[in-house]
Amino acid sequence: MRLTSVEQAVQIEEISHKVYGLTGEVLMESAGALAAREIDLTFLPELTRGSVAVVAGPGNNGGDALVVARHLHSSGYRDLQVFFLAPADAQSALFKLQKQRAELQGLRLIDLEEIPERVEQLKGAELIVDGVFGIGLNKPIQEPFLRVIEAMNASKAPKVSLDTPSGLNCATGRVEGACVRAHMTVTFGLGKPGFFIGEGPAHAGRLRILPIGFPYEALRGIATTHFLFTERLARRYLPTRPDTSNKSDHGHLLLIAGRPGFWGCGILASSSGFRMGAGYVTWASVEAPYEILKDVPEVLTASLQDENLWQGKFSAVAIGPGLGTGVETARVIERLKSISGIPVVVDADAITACVEHDLFPLPENWVITPHSGELARVLKASVPDVEKDRVRATFEAYAKVKCHVLHKGFRSLIAFDKRCMIIHAGNSALAKAGTGDVLTGMIGGLLAQGLDTLQASATAAYLHGRLADEWIRSGQDKAAMTASDLRHLLPQVVSRLRLGGSFF
Repeated sequence: MRLTSVEQAVQIEEISHKVYGLTGEVLMESAGALAAREIDLTFLPELTRGSVAVVAGPGNNGGDALVVARHLHSSGYRDLQVFFLAPADAQSALFKLQKQRAELQGLRLIDLEEIPERVEQLKGAELIVDGVFGIGLNKPIQEPFLRVIEAMNASKAPKVSLDTPSGLNCATGRVEGACVRAHMTVTFGLGKPGFFIGEGPAHAGRLRILPIGFPYEALRGIATTHFLFTERLARRYLPTRPDTSNKSDHGHLLLIAGRPGFWGCGILASSSGFRMGAGYVTWASVEAPYEILKDVPEVLTASLQDENLWQGKFSAVAIGPGLGTGVETARVIERLKSISGIPVVVDADAITACVEHDLFPLPENWVITPHSGELARVLKASVPDVEKDRVRATFEAYAKVKCHVLHKGFRSLIAFDKRCMIIHAGNSALAKAGTGDVLTGMIGGLLAQGLDTLQASATAAYLHGRLADEWIRSGQDKAAMTASDLRHLLPQVVSRLRLGGSFF
């Protein structure tokens, strides 16, 4: 799914007007009419009295809300009131036009600037339509708008936000000050990154993307940088497995991980590489991990001191979990950089080793998989700075390391070149030691089977998130999940994905 940044959304509107003759008024009428129909079909048949409150701000989002109010009124919903907070010096031209049309149509309009106490009437509505602020908002909500948004959130009525929940930063998914907690968001043209990351999912509710008439060429030509990775794409990239194939057809993953006291990292990663379909997995470390072979009897083992190891014909390499950050790790990474063409997953201690031993940039077909703490070290920034705008931070990391960057978190992001992929899966059950080792093995297993770096990283990250989602949906507690649960659930989730059935 293509997404559009705030800047790109503005460009799409401008081109629609200048090149295709679609004025802001035409697009606003289309947006309002389609949003009203979506609201009517989804919510209004279930209301007992049909009491609807439409809340409009002073800009074009408020204009959208006024169009929605007109169409609902025309459809027969007479118990409808429009509350607007629009200082005269802040009103857009389209807001003024739509306000005039609403007055001519006989709608009840309540000016909350003149009669602020009427905001309490929102508590009596059975449905609230939020049209206070649109996608361009990039600062905290302040008074007098803060009071209006707090009143909407205090109501138990379902809330529908137009284009975006008022108060949400559509670029970062952050909320500063206040934000409408919508039950449904109807957005226009394309989705926005902030709906899927940070606090966005908790405020956007169900998402409906309405085609209001933006030209296809404008959407395809401008929205080229942000994408949502979904189940459909994961199914497309999952490797096939013909019955006539043998183990050599499914690749050989070299896992470089673990040391005394940290052998569990290797167990999780190697077994996950096998679960993901790799034909062979060789696990190497400074010391060969013979003491724990009973836990992964399928794995081959080797010592990094053995020169014969480097003569092996590996399809892909995964390095880092539990390995340590010392000079030995740095030497192995340098050696891998000298091997042309082989894709490598760099995780955990290997990322820190790259920072401490100045090993960036890396080959472009590699992928690093940092969480925000590790990414902060890569960028020499603070974790709060990284978390403030995770998309920006991921792009900045790519610019420095020159390879794919999989920024783990809610939701995980992948940046490569000028593209950013948001992984539409996962929850806080993954916030536990060892889950990243499982992901490393999964990516390595897919790379070993011939997927390119972006396909392997995104598909593995999606499945990794879905494993945690299935854990929750099956009634298990978030806090109780372990990394081993992920690798045990992986076969059934992959099977469902291959068969095209619903996960839940």
